[in-house]
Amino acid sequence: MAKKLAKMLAVHFVGGILLGWVVLAQLSAAQAGDTQAPPLKGLVPHHVTISVENFDRVSEWYVRALGFKPAPRSDSNPDFLNQHVSIPGYRIDLIQYKGSTRPSPVNPLYLRQGWIHIAFSVPDLSAAFKELQALNVDVRADNKDAKGVPTRLVVHDPEGNEIELFSRE
Repeated sequence: MAKKLAKMLAVHFVGGILLGWVVLAQLSAAQAGDTQAPPLKGLVPHHVTISVENFDRVSEWYVRALGFKPAPRSDSNPDFLNQHVSIPGYRIDLIQYKGSTRPSPVNPLYLRQGWIHIAFSVPDLSAAFKELQALNVDVRADNKDAKGVPTRLVVHDPEGNEIELFSRE
C-alpha cells in the first residue's frame, strides 16, 4: 500500500512540474507578445463576390466550364444586377453595377493589390485539364512535376478573373 501511495504521489508530483512548465511557458510567451488569437470556431468558406461587366456571359461560363449551378437572378434594381452560381459548399456572387470599371491590367499580376485568384481542388488534375480543353476553355498547366504531369492549372473567366485548380492528392 505504501509503495502504491508513493508511486501515485510521484506521478502527481512529476505531472505538477510538467504542468507548471507549460503554464510558465505560456505566461512567458504572452508577456513577450507572442500570442496569436485562436482560429474562429467553425470558420468555413461560403462565397466570394465578383463585380463583372456582363454577368450573363460570365455566369454562362461558370456553368459551362466549371459546372456551377445558376440561381435565379436578382434584377429588381437595373443599376445593380446580381446572380449567384454555386457548387456544393461554395458560391460565387456575380454583380453587375452600373458605372463599375475594371482596374488596368498589370504585369506581373502581383503588382495589383487585392485578391489575385480563387482556388479549387479537383480529384484528378490531368483529367480536369483534358475536360477543360474539350470545352475550349483557355487553360494553362504552368507548373509540372519531374514527369511532366501538371501540378497546377490556371484558367480565366471571360472577364479575366483568375481561377487556380490543383489536385487534392
